[in-house]
Amino acid sequence: MRTTIAIDEDLVAELMRVEPGLSRSAAMRKAVESHVRHKRVEGFMTLAGSRLVDLGFRDAEKTELHKLKRHGRSR
Repeated sequence: MRTTIAIDEDLVAELMRVEPGLSRSAAMRKAVESHVRHKRVEGFMTLAGSRLVDLGFRDAEKTELHKLKRHGRSR
């Protein structure tokens, strides 16, 4: 999709400096993808703090593997 937008020229110059070898379009696309990914991670971390997401799954996994081992089973 083509879109015309106004962006600070200094910001574009900085983007082109940190993404050498990319066209302006490719650099802008990469910057937008990076921003979206960052916002998704922020949203996930907000959920992690709400206890809706359990970040301690590794402890639970270790416990389950230990139980399986005790009963002579493997994963």
